[in-house]
Amino acid sequence: MDKSSFIGKHINQADTPVLWLNLDSFDRNVSKMKEFCNKNSVIWRPHVKASKSPDLALRLISCGAVGITCAKVSEAEVMVAGGVRDILIANEIIGATKISRLVEISKVARMCVACDDENNIQEISKAASDSNVVIDVLVDINVGMNRCGVNLDKVPTLAKLVSDLPGVRLRGLMGYEGHVMGLDSVEKRDVSKDVSDLISLARANLQSEGFDIEICSGGGTGNYWHSASLGGINELQAGGGALMDVKYMEQMNVPNHEFALFINAQIVSTSVPGQIVVDSGWKTTGIHTGLPKVVSHSNANVKALSAEHGIISIDINQSFNHGERITLVPNYSDSTVLLHRNLFVVKNDIVEDIWEISGSGALQ
Repeated sequence: MDKSSFIGKHINQADTPVLWLNLDSFDRNVSKMKEFCNKNSVIWRPHVKASKSPDLALRLISCGAVGITCAKVSEAEVMVAGGVRDILIANEIIGATKISRLVEISKVARMCVACDDENNIQEISKAASDSNVVIDVLVDINVGMNRCGVNLDKVPTLAKLVSDLPGVRLRGLMGYEGHVMGLDSVEKRDVSKDVSDLISLARANLQSEGFDIEICSGGGTGNYWHSASLGGINELQAGGGALMDVKYMEQMNVPNHEFALFINAQIVSTSVPGQIVVDSGWKTTGIHTGLPKVVSHSNANVKALSAEHGIISIDINQSFNHGERITLVPNYSDSTVLLHRNLFVVKNDIVEDIWEISGSGALQ
């Protein structure tokens, strides 16, 4: 069936399992993040590794984002094809194949990449200059996550190399503090400040040597209210808070946001007392961080997922019918959206649009 035939209908008429976005909740989350950035003179470049949809990215830009952040070249290719023209890939782009693809999209969009290696910078420089394009570079700093990024003492060397080479332009610094996101509130504040101070020191060191540092980029949804207010960064990458999920709300304690991303499933079995079975398993929602949350019915909790089924415990006195819709919130949007091909956009329970998740499978 043509998916567009559901436009104008109640979301409960869409076949299940179906991934959908509450547009009003989404817009309120977006407005909250953008207003916080404005208040702290920080520009917003939300990460779209969760949504993987150019339509969603363009809506973020229409709401004031300067551009978007991606994780992979393939994600950036999808976004460029969908009309996005200002993109940061907040990862190192390694190897001739990926660099060649990066150069191609740089011909139609402003591209910026994170780098933490001299050879990698030289390879990007040669490929870009050979094609007469310029690619912006952020020197990636290890701010304590110990994943990527150089230590503070190596930052000037990489900055000078970028500044001296053709085809690349030093735009600034990046420091992502993923290790902060799950900390308790006091420790999260303190470690976020440590990260901010480190980025500020790196910027000051470079400026004292005559480098022009336009952007210091970082911050995730799990600590954005700290990272965007402490002065270390002037570009916020946090994007998942626009969608929200159980992990952000209950594990990372993101304040004053609301769930905007949902899955509708339907009951396929009521044969076992005290439980119902729905047609939504781990092929529908990622579970590596935990189980989804039932929000449509009280006293109903997901207790297990198999490939195609969700087992939900219920009060023994509750009554459910085959075909009845159950609404779930994913535990983590990043590992859920990529399993789907379409995102139903819903306002007042009516499907207004269907956005293609064209970045599904974009791993290279």
